[in-house]
Amino acid sequence: MPNGGPDNCGTCGFNRRNLGIWRNPLPAEGQPPFCEIRGVFVIADHWTYCQKWHTPSREPVGPLYASGIYDAGYHRIPWHGSVEPEEIGPGNCAECHRPFADGLQIPMVEGAPLQFCSNLHYLEWWKREHPGESAPMSAGILAS
Repeated sequence: MPNGGPDNCGTCGFNRRNLGIWRNPLPAEGQPPFCEIRGVFVIADHWTYCQKWHTPSREPVGPLYASGIYDAGYHRIPWHGSVEPEEIGPGNCAECHRPFADGLQIPMVEGAPLQFCSNLHYLEWWKREHPGESAPMSAGILAS
């Protein structure tokens, strides 16, 4: 089982490969993981989450979440719209401008990807980029 329990996209009924069945023991393995309510491919479906897993409504609620980087456990961090944050090796943080050995990056349409040394710095950037949106599954990052 992945980091935070069974409520991941790999077990979600809205994942096309699960044929509408939550915790499907026989998913259509030949089918790529695809979120039917958001219209996006979810490559790391067992490491991706959203609030919709807990409700059968087809209306999207909040962002998709990645597992972030390991920091005394995994913490769910929101995607930047339909763009998943990626784990990377060394880089320089766009928030604190310090070098790091392991971090995150978010690809940008124009320009170089933005890199972050921690889940917290990524989340601080995300909150500025998504004013008025919330990421309740990331609340523990701000409290730590």
